[in-house]
Amino acid sequence: MIYQAMETGDQATWVSAVVAAVAIIYTYVQSHQQKKSQARAEELQRQASEIAARQAEAAERRALATEQMLERFIASSLPPGQGREAHDQRTSLKPVDWSLAREKDLFVLRNEGDEVATDVCVTTGDNPTGLAWHLPENAVVRAHEAVEFLMAGSMGAPMPRQIYVTWAGHEDPLVIPVPAR
Repeated sequence: MIYQAMETGDQATWVSAVVAAVAIIYTYVQSHQQKKSQARAEELQRQASEIAARQAEAAERRALATEQMLERFIASSLPPGQGREAHDQRTSLKPVDWSLAREKDLFVLRNEGDEVATDVCVTTGDNPTGLAWHLPENAVVRAHEAVEFLMAGSMGAPMPRQIYVTWAGHEDPLVIPVPAR
């Protein structure tokens, strides 16, 4: 019969190997938890940014609506012959008018009118949507300014032939043809 004696050096080696394995596992678990925590923090930051942007847009829409309402009130309260004609001439602005330009997959929807368009929403309607990103939703587009969005076609979902634009005061969708490349 062969007996093997365990030496003191062997025990220390095994104990240090087990301690090292436990340390590696602990480090892995901590690293994984930090990654999850960081991803959660980034998602919360993204959501907070979106909420702040929506709140800023809502405040801007309220301010613009108040300004337009005040202009209308002033125009209706001025008696004829006391500056009403001058005020009417100042406020006779070209209404909202849209143009759509395209550069590859980037689309630029421009307000060619002199009035501010609020609650601007762009959809592709019932057409195949293709791939669309950053379509304006509840946007504010000032006179002669624009919003940008991306659309691309694929074999399964071709590029829509037209887009539909709605805005405050014009709830019926305006159909705008999508320009060819």
